[in-house]
Amino acid sequence: MPELPEVETVRSILLPYLVGRRITNTIINLPKVVANMNPSAFITATSEQTITDFSRRGKFLTLHLQSGAYLVIHLRMTGTLTVKPTNSPAEKHTNLILSLDNGQDLRYIDSRGFGHWWYFEPDQPDTSGQLLLGPEPKDVTLPYLRDKLSQRKTAIKTLLLDQHIIAGIGNIYADEICFRTQIRPTRSGASLSETEFQRLVAVIPAVIDEFIQIHRVPFATYAIEKGKSYQKSTNRAVYGRAGQPCQKCGHPLIGTRIGQRSSVFCEHCQK
Repeated sequence: MPELPEVETVRSILLPYLVGRRITNTIINLPKVVANMNPSAFITATSEQTITDFSRRGKFLTLHLQSGAYLVIHLRMTGTLTVKPTNSPAEKHTNLILSLDNGQDLRYIDSRGFGHWWYFEPDQPDTSGQLLLGPEPKDVTLPYLRDKLSQRKTAIKTLLLDQHIIAGIGNIYADEICFRTQIRPTRSGASLSETEFQRLVAVIPAVIDEFIQIHRVPFATYAIEKGKSYQKSTNRAVYGRAGQPCQKCGHPLIGTRIGQRSSVFCEHCQK
């Protein structure tokens, strides 16, 4: 599932291929992909609009349009975005296409169909959910984190996954953050010491930024991998490695479930 680093990869790679381009046609193959309006109205609203920017907030992407309107995109579990020539065959599960004035398409592919697109006019309330997000990982401060977590009996991993507390962290990087801070993911927020809060404030943005850098690839590579090159990342210390040796101590990593999410940790290194 794409998390903040993967979504940022999508944004940074596709940005130069989208900004300044005019939408000449919109095709919707899966009507439910448009979350807040009738698909035909969506097609009319996007027609002849020029893209002026492509931004990210947490796991949400936004296409800004010249009129001041904007399109919000959430990839959910299996959504991907890519740019391809308009005359090239569409892949299976291509749910939405924005044809551009340079003979290219922005194509949204989603095999499970859980992702959504929203269209908002400038004066329209944004109901996508991005306005409810907590700060970006790079903006998390020690007083903020202490205030949000120190009274909570909920597992620290579950708190890291709460998008209202911190935007963009998902299952993969919550495991990695807990490992690097040497905090067992099952511990409550209330159990954390001041030193552990300090570790979290330092490690959260460092992990996210590290994986943003790892996932930077040329457009050609991104296109070949169909926007899924991040799935081949081998730099994870714990996520997906249950039963394998811990990279620090060599003990087998433990796989468990926390809040119905698969989790991996080292019972020797994480206390």
